[in-house]
Amino acid sequence: MERVAEKRRGAPAWIGAVAVAVLALGAVQQAHAQSAYLNAILNTRNDNDQPLQTAQDQSQAPVGTAAQATTPAPDGYLFNLQVGKSVGQALANQGIYIDGSYINITGYNAGGGVSNGTYSDGDATLGINLDMGKIAGIQGAQIHFYVDDRQGPNAMGFTGVHTDDPFVYGPNDAFRLTELDWDQSLFNDHVRILVGRINDLGDFDTFDFACNFVDYTCANTSFFYYNDSNSADPVSAWGGRVTFKPTLQTYFRIAAEASDGSGFYNGPNEGWNLSMTHDNGVFLPVEFGYKTDFSSSSYPSQYDVGGFYDSGNYSANMFAKDAVTQMLVASTYTDGVPREGFWAQAAQMVYRPDMNSKRGITLFGEVEAMATGQAPIQDELDGGMVWRGPIASRPNDSLNLIAEYYKFSNQVFSTTGVAMGNSVRPSKDMTALQADYNFAPAPGISISPFYEYFINPDMDGMAAPNRVKSASEVGGMLQIILPDLLGLPTLARVN
Repeated sequence: MERVAEKRRGAPAWIGAVAVAVLALGAVQQAHAQSAYLNAILNTRNDNDQPLQTAQDQSQAPVGTAAQATTPAPDGYLFNLQVGKSVGQALANQGIYIDGSYINITGYNAGGGVSNGTYSDGDATLGINLDMGKIAGIQGAQIHFYVDDRQGPNAMGFTGVHTDDPFVYGPNDAFRLTELDWDQSLFNDHVRILVGRINDLGDFDTFDFACNFVDYTCANTSFFYYNDSNSADPVSAWGGRVTFKPTLQTYFRIAAEASDGSGFYNGPNEGWNLSMTHDNGVFLPVEFGYKTDFSSSSYPSQYDVGGFYDSGNYSANMFAKDAVTQMLVASTYTDGVPREGFWAQAAQMVYRPDMNSKRGITLFGEVEAMATGQAPIQDELDGGMVWRGPIASRPNDSLNLIAEYYKFSNQVFSTTGVAMGNSVRPSKDMTALQADYNFAPAPGISISPFYEYFINPDMDGMAAPNRVKSASEVGGMLQIILPDLLGLPTLARVN
């Protein structure tokens, strides 16, 4: 101890001063880095690269912008109904943010399929987001509460297509709780935790522009929706999700949710059942990704890989989300065989005609495959294009093209056909081609005529006398986003 003391007394006095200076400089740099990261997060949130321009989308010019233009670029809107800004801001000052939407998809099977006919599906949501920093002084904390009401049948009875329905269909007509959770940001937003009644909408296996399309590509693919027992939107289950953000553009996301292999929570009267008595497993999705937007890149991109593990008992109901196939014969399948699937996604903006706007062409593609367990879709391949602002005077419109290929599990679909008493075996594979144009007449409103052509409709659950080779569907989609429509401030759940 004496020798140590002597060494300490003999140290030059300037070492302490240098150490203090280094620590102070490091603290300043760390604080600056944290501040820069948080500012970048805010810029990214404000940038909001969603299909519809939001009320907040008046952010800084995109990367690569030249000097400030003297004349503002046209927004392309025909009218504006944003009359709620003052009321919305008054609520936001108290930490209360109102959200909601209404979506209707109406289609007509014009040729092929099982029969000609028209369907119309609707979906209404209403939500309240609470900023607990303003309300209770808990920084980085939010509460999200959403309810959902769905109405209408799907097009299956006309087209003969079961696995590529309009995304506002199902699992049935019901008014239900779709989200009630606590959202916590930690370590300067490098860690994000979500816990409560949750679903996977927008969290895994999806693109920001997915809802430009009318089928189950929004927000998750048919592969992700049908091949497991997760509680996909609008159905929710108890669970938690953690996102790690090493940098603003990179992330690792993992979730653990109750798995409902019996389809109980998908029942028409179970939208508000909060028990866990019917849970029979755990659903574990995971995803690694790199993602940019206009606040960080001149040509935004998304690249990710992911997979899921589902230990839920699925012997009683293969689909677990669909009322039609709850009549399946259970003896064909065994308990305790987990289902595992994987995916890889890529989206890249490749063309921008004007660096002062967000107009441009984005190409995207995805590969999905099952590894273990019985599931209706063995493989799925998706690819297409989103052209935002194809007309210079209409920068908020978009032209959208997609092709989807499904390779089905013959064992699953054949058993389904037998259980339903069908004389026609389901198809081994199916291709769906879709084109639509999102026309935005005002903030918060989008009208989208679409055309969809199916090759080898799956015919699952169909009692048709013969297998059909194709089906042609035309129709339109109406989307109304309440905050954008009325000009209300938003507090979006950030993934």
